[in-house]
This record gives sequence, structure tokens and C-alpha cells, in this order.
Amino acid sequence: MSVSRRTLLATLVAAPLAAALPLASAPAQARTAAQTVDVRGLGGVAVDSFNVRVLSVDLPTRTVQVERRGRQWRVTLPEEFGSLNALRRRDRLQINRVESALVSVDPAQRGARPDVAFSTARNDGMFGNLPARWVVRNVTVTARFTSFDAARGTVSYEGPEGARTVRVTDPAVVTALQRLKKGDMVRLSFTEATEFVLTPRN
Repeated sequence: MSVSRRTLLATLVAAPLAAALPLASAPAQARTAAQTVDVRGLGGVAVDSFNVRVLSVDLPTRTVQVERRGRQWRVTLPEEFGSLNALRRRDRLQINRVESALVSVDPAQRGARPDVAFSTARNDGMFGNLPARWVVRNVTVTARFTSFDAARGTVSYEGPEGARTVRVTDPAVVTALQRLKKGDMVRLSFTEATEFVLTPRN
């Protein structure tokens, strides 16, 4: 077979194979950079993507202590992530997430410190067009209340990850927020859709 014919056949075979390669082979950052997820009551919400460094792993509880920009907090890796046996200190995780509007806000117990707790939830239509391997969880954050912006419908707080904001649409929650003072310790509850991706070490 001539060189030109072999080249032509190779091109014809390679082209459909390249087109069929799954997007999962691309870096997760590229997959989520411009992605939005439909959230009930909020419309399209941009995916929040960031990297954290693993500090420790507790296999029985699937709890991982992570660090970012000097802040440390705990995350619970879902079964969908897979086995944690190979996860090591200094590994890096990419967290991709989208949050619902704030569901409730309550005063925290006296002496409470910033913390976060997760519980399994079912996607009852809160999140549309959710990518594969994402999980839906209820989140309760113990944090220091910073401010409520009624015009934008957002509440700002200082939690385990540092300064963050969450959207507010429920009139009852708005009323509760208006009673708070800056510096109050509160428990904020909402739902999030999350994906965890193990990334190569730098």
C-alpha cells in the first residue's frame, strides 16, 4: 500500500475516533468554566469551581480535612467519588458546586464556632440539567452573620471557608435576616449540588 493511501486511511479512522472521545477526558476546570445549572427559584446559576489541598483523610466517615488560602474545614466525600484508599495528604481536589437559595436561618448555640455539616438529599427538581456524578446534599453552615443586601437578595457571612454569600428569596427568611445584627453567630441551611474531582499534584 502506498504511503499516501496509508495516510488517507489513518485520517479516516482517526477522525471519528477523536470525535467520539468523551469530554470527561478533558480537565474538569475546562468542563465547568462556563457551565451553569438551573436552580429552582434562581434560574441559571454559574458553577463555582475551586481547588483545595487535602490535609487528612478519615476513611470510616469519608471526612476529609482540606485547606485553601490558609482556611481549613471538613468536607464529606460522597460514595460517588469512589474509594478513598488512594487519597493522600497534599493531594488536590477540585470542588465544583452550585447552591440553592437560603432555606432557613437560626441563631447558633452560645459558644458555637464556624463549622459545616452535610446530609444526603434527593434532587426533587431543585437542580435541573445536573451533570453526571454530581450529588445533592443539605448543608448547614455555622457562621458569623455579616450583612443582608435586600436589593440584591443576598446574605453575607463568615464561615469555615471565609467570606461567602448565598441568595435569599423566601420572605420568611428575609424577615429573620432583618432581625440579625452584624457579628451574630447563626446556622444557615441550604441545598447544594457538588462534584469532587481528584487533580494532579503541582
